[in-house]
Amino acid sequence: MPPGTAKLAPFDLSTNARWRNPSRPVIASLFALIVGMMFTLSGGSLWQLGLNYEGISGAMASKIHPATYLAFVTFGLLALARRNPASFFVALVTRHPGALIFAAATVLLGCYIVLDHRRGIATVFDTYLLAAMLSIIAADLDERAIGRVEKMIHLLLAANALMALAEYLLGYQFFPYRFEEIVYEWDKRSTALLGHPLEDALITGTYIVMLVGGGGPGMPKLLRLPAILLQLAAMVPFGGRTALLLALAMIALSLAPSLLRVLRGGRMSLPAVAAVMVMAPILALAVGLFATSGFFDVVLDRFANDGGSAQTRLTMFELFDQLPLRDIIIGADSDLVDSIRRTHGLQWGIENPVVRLVLYQGAVFTAFLVVGFVFFLTEVGRRLRRGAAMAFIFFLIVINSYESISNKSITLGRFVVLVLVMFDRRIGASREPNARRTFADRQHEPANLHRLGGLSLPAPVGPNPL
Repeated sequence: MPPGTAKLAPFDLSTNARWRNPSRPVIASLFALIVGMMFTLSGGSLWQLGLNYEGISGAMASKIHPATYLAFVTFGLLALARRNPASFFVALVTRHPGALIFAAATVLLGCYIVLDHRRGIATVFDTYLLAAMLSIIAADLDERAIGRVEKMIHLLLAANALMALAEYLLGYQFFPYRFEEIVYEWDKRSTALLGHPLEDALITGTYIVMLVGGGGPGMPKLLRLPAILLQLAAMVPFGGRTALLLALAMIALSLAPSLLRVLRGGRMSLPAVAAVMVMAPILALAVGLFATSGFFDVVLDRFANDGGSAQTRLTMFELFDQLPLRDIIIGADSDLVDSIRRTHGLQWGIENPVVRLVLYQGAVFTAFLVVGFVFFLTEVGRRLRRGAAMAFIFFLIVINSYESISNKSITLGRFVVLVLVMFDRRIGASREPNARRTFADRQHEPANLHRLGGLSLPAPVGPNPL
């Protein structure tokens, strides 16, 4: 090298490149703020703040949730915080292929919507890209940051349940669901913080199943049963039949092994016996009082008169008979689908996300999106510890009972945050000095370590004796 020539820094594309020190607490704080916005800012509360998020009129920018904007900013800071931002994009391919495939399918759908002048571009951002970004951001948070977000979620969902019960008892909705300026006054179900009865029922039921499955290690054991009972009580004013029945079925399923063991002569600890003896009559009395006071009328009315929801699940397939094959493959005109839907009496929409996507966006792009969705959830599941399977099953069953993630919502993002925070495989299994490593750091364990049940065991040296 000639004298006086400056030495160039190496071009580091390593996926292990560390953040600059100030960035990690900033990213963690922004992530906590995003989660707080997702669990408090509903369409009704945004309306009170002057944003017509769920309506048609108003600026296009107001149709995307504030949490999504902040997630894009945080995602950008996460990339820029590297010594060499290019290493971040290399890490996306090596560590987050599922999220990358899902995002690519989503962007492809977004391009089709824009180029073909279709509706639903906000769905691309709020429903799909937000969830993918949150998954990537959460992977670079340490255990302490995840623990703080977990505690915040426990508090927010407790507040959501209490607000739902208060709305039901007072006969007043604090942030009612509305379209433009029209409030759905005929719907007496609670909306609480999350803004829509079905969204509330889905997230609350998922949270219940997570608590039953051992999720949320930051919650003290003494508070776990009261928290489950509070959320179950809130499920009644939300009126989500599928979510309520499935949550009860999964609770019974989780308790069945313990009950069978006791019936076969197994032993119960003295505190467990005392708890059963005290709680059983109290719960029976409480249920009886609630029943006689009419507390269950809302959910019972949903079973007796669901507004045609159950019939919709049968009738929606008849819409395909009214469309040519080309429209089914690449998507029909939205106005045409709306007209046929109303003609068949489906005033409240299509009660299945896949069917709705095929009708409005076409089978081709729906197939791309579904494949990306499967890869994405598989990748998320690999980052979790045991007990999360029931939450995935619950979520997938319930979202297929209404339009859910085929329409604009932040439901998928809420689920991704819940499952990553409640079942982070580091928490509870790694409280040693190395516990503050991020999930991304743990992808680069030394090659001579084998994992077995959360323990790191040295790999055998030399030829295999077996």
